Amino acid sequence: MIDKGQIFARPLSYFRAYEDELVRGDPDDGKLRYEPDEGLVLTKENGDVVEMPPGWRFRASVRADDIFVYCLSTELSPEIATKFECPFCVEINEPNRLLGRISMHVRLRSKLDRKGIYSRQVSYRKLAAAPGADWALPERVAFIKPESWAWQKEHRIVVGRKGAFAVENVECALEKDGGEVTVAAAATDPLILHVGNLSKIAKLHTF
Repeated sequence: MIDKGQIFARPLSYFRAYEDELVRGDPDDGKLRYEPDEGLVLTKENGDVVEMPPGWRFRASVRADDIFVYCLSTELSPEIATKFECPFCVEINEPNRLLGRISMHVRLRSKLDRKGIYSRQVSYRKLAAAPGADWALPERVAFIKPESWAWQKEHRIVVGRKGAFAVENVECALEKDGGEVTVAAAATDPLILHVGNLSKIAKLHTF
């Protein structure tokens, strides 16, 4: 990474299917779920209101094969390194310069969304938190995870194929506990971004 400047990003579908006792792998990655305490209330197009039985929730899922994430943490933490079973950590001293290099490379890739480069901390939300308009915006759903993942203190850089971040380019569904089947990830190659030598803005730590 530091010497060759290769940034290795995986599609969200990869993390959904990754099996490692929920450390890297997350079957709900790229999914926004909403289950209010008082129960889910639906309004039909004709104005009729339907109150769903307890246990039902709304889900919006991005096109997981088309959105790639590069995962970082906001903390230099031996505890996090232990959970990931990795004795190494690369500290980025000038994150804006790294993001600029990634943006430049993405603009040169014809199959990628040249405007869709997003970088921010992950938002860890309760199921009862109202989604507002976030459910319809894939670039926001990609940064939302349940509270149980807050230990990662994750910051993400997200890029996508052309059209991946179009408004309402999500799969919406109603689901109940135990009612969703996890599907294995499609054979999607990783995305390798070549950003040049990073030795001036990165430092290797060993725990």
